Amino acid sequence: MDRKTIAIALLVTVALGLIVSGFIGGTADEPAAEVPEESLIAVEGDHELWPYTSRTESVDGRTLAINVVFHDDGDAVRDALEAGDDTAWEETDEEETDADPDLVREIVVREWDDAHGSTRYSYFDGPDGGQWVDESFELHDGEYLGSRDHVRAYESPDSAYTAVQVHEEYYDWFRLRHTVPGINDPAVRLEDEFIESDLATDVRREYRGIDGGLSDGWISVIELALLLPLAGALLRRRTRDAVVETAGRFRQEGSRHAEAAVLGTALAAVFVAVRTAGVALEVAYPAIAPKLIAAPLYLVIAVGLPLLVFIGADRCDPTAAFLGVVLGLGAGFVLDFAALGVAVPADLVVHRVAILAALGLVAVGRAAKDRPILVAGVLAWAVGLALPLADVI
Repeated sequence: MDRKTIAIALLVTVALGLIVSGFIGGTADEPAAEVPEESLIAVEGDHELWPYTSRTESVDGRTLAINVVFHDDGDAVRDALEAGDDTAWEETDEEETDADPDLVREIVVREWDDAHGSTRYSYFDGPDGGQWVDESFELHDGEYLGSRDHVRAYESPDSAYTAVQVHEEYYDWFRLRHTVPGINDPAVRLEDEFIESDLATDVRREYRGIDGGLSDGWISVIELALLLPLAGALLRRRTRDAVVETAGRFRQEGSRHAEAAVLGTALAAVFVAVRTAGVALEVAYPAIAPKLIAAPLYLVIAVGLPLLVFIGADRCDPTAAFLGVVLGLGAGFVLDFAALGVAVPADLVVHRVAILAALGLVAVGRAAKDRPILVAGVLAWAVGLALPLADVI
């Protein structure tokens, strides 16, 4: 099979990958415009809860499921989360969306910071009818440009309980916004903050059959103690073991294809460095909006990576150049996700594979001095960048 046939096959793979990645993560059936009575759950007091959040004051904007309930008012819940001498509180002002540092960061103590994200609503139904409410407060643990747990809390109108939606999110450099891989593990982590502590008298899980919104049907229920201790009780250590695996293939082929090995290593290093630099700058300069930090770093990915391939693949064997790019940058993707400690949605996995193939075409075109293949690779890379920015992926 000649080189042009291989290139055409790769281009078709890129196109199919980008198309498929835009459809894999389809949404569930649209809920009804009015809140169905059967979807409400009884919690505490006189008000039933619609166990979801919504972008609008309508079930049509449903996003994520409520997954934790505190049997206390919002102020008490916030005080409980903030309790602890070792927590660091800093104001963060940024806009974000829910879609749906060893390497990046290592959380030693949970640090719940004020979080001001996109407004989400929830719904309570009581004796005087139903009402939509926005967040009583938001908190997050982690960094905007890394990964973090994000809490949105909704106090019931009679203050009998506080419904909480906690999810894990990470900043995706191709989508330029947060991606939510799940809500169940963050709920368990929040439970663990209160288990065997003086802040809660009871921590349990109740199955409520909640369908959709990434829910597994369960809600964590936490009964707070009447008096919160002054000493820090939330000193649970949460470490992320980012497993860094060495690219052995680069070593094996280093003597024969040193340039391709160096190119692949450089791509992985640059991609991981973008995340590391973003988190480091966010921590060092908290007054700067995270998106102002992300903008120039995104250019390093969008322009810097293909430019690095164009320069580095010039003297490489075409096959070695392709393998160097795919294995190198692919390792960078894996290391980035491993450091974040998050599960990767299937549609984003397919998109990253297509992105690797696109940049691999750039490498083949440059190494073989074949302008059509090079142009095809650049176009595929551009499409691969445009689709997630347009929220197709």
